Amino acid sequence: MDGMMEVVGMAQGMQEQELAMQQAVTGASLAKDALEFQGNMVNTIISSGTQSLDMARNSGLAAQGIGSKLSTVV
Repeated sequence: MDGMMEVVGMAQGMQEQELAMQQAVTGASLAKDALEFQGNMVNTIISSGTQSLDMARNSGLAAQGIGSKLSTVV
């Protein structure tokens, strides 16, 4: 019976490890998407110059929001 419990414990440990790896992959994917979005927002701010201060402000706020979400996830 002890052998069976050991096998069950090993299987549970493997499932937990697999879940942790899936969460890490999901987090890395989210981080990549967030950083790409922030980069796009920075490009928008740079390319808009002083022509559209509202667009630059909104882009900055959106990038800041994504950054805070990224910090929460990590």
